[in-house]
Amino acid sequence: MDVSIVKIIYGKSKSRVLVYAVPAQTRLPELLRWSDAYLSPDSFVLTLGESLTGPVTVNLAHIPHILLGGSTGSGKSVLLKLLLMQSLRKGAEVYIADFKGGVDFPKVWRQRCHMAFTEQDLLYILGQLVAVLEYRKGRLAETGCPDLDAYNEATGDNLPRLVFACDKVAEVLDKTGRSKEDKELLAQIENRLSTIARLGLAFGIHLILATQRPDANIIPGQIKNNMDFRVCGRADSVLSQIILDNTSAAEQIPKDARGRFITGDGTVFQGYLFDEERF
Repeated sequence: MDVSIVKIIYGKSKSRVLVYAVPAQTRLPELLRWSDAYLSPDSFVLTLGESLTGPVTVNLAHIPHILLGGSTGSGKSVLLKLLLMQSLRKGAEVYIADFKGGVDFPKVWRQRCHMAFTEQDLLYILGQLVAVLEYRKGRLAETGCPDLDAYNEATGDNLPRLVFACDKVAEVLDKTGRSKEDKELLAQIENRLSTIARLGLAFGIHLILATQRPDANIIPGQIKNNMDFRVCGRADSVLSQIILDNTSAAEQIPKDARGRFITGDGTVFQGYLFDEERF
């Protein structure tokens, strides 16, 4: 097996050597199919795939929002659906913006999720989520609870986590060539997304936003700066820089790779392939 050695120095004369062993596997598989055995028993932990050192997960109770990037065919949309499927399995209510009339999210998703097919639908849904946020803010203040999990435990309520997802979010927010009325509508959408991005953690309201468009001006700073967990698949250096604040995706993800991603901390992993027909 491969061995990594870390030396920690104590003072001037003492030292300890810690030895960590990892499997000898040196290459990730090109395809990993999802199995229900990969569903984490911990709430609210979502599993994305496998790295050379084990599963890659994110706990939405600690890191509330996810930003996904990747070029066409990188597997970004499959990874997004994998996260949403697990959210539903864990009891969350899922809201999805799909401006292709259901093409990207077929009937099975429309039956189990709240869908927005137009910008007006999206504005209404985001308004509802902000209203829930304000309601929960009041309830937590009244009970002295710091977050949703503590509130549910203290009161016996079972308020669900709410997850809002949007694929191709940059295209949704693009104001280029839009009318004055459309720009005002998009500004309201941005404002509500920003509110959720800033305040959603304690109240169990989460954003999973995906984009393939390398335009730094499309995703506002107030939203992007609060997307603490970032993942990028195959991408050019511009998109990689936007998503990860570095060019790692362009340098470390093969140009022909599908379902291969890298996180903001540099962990490369193969995402699980989720079969919608078995959802």
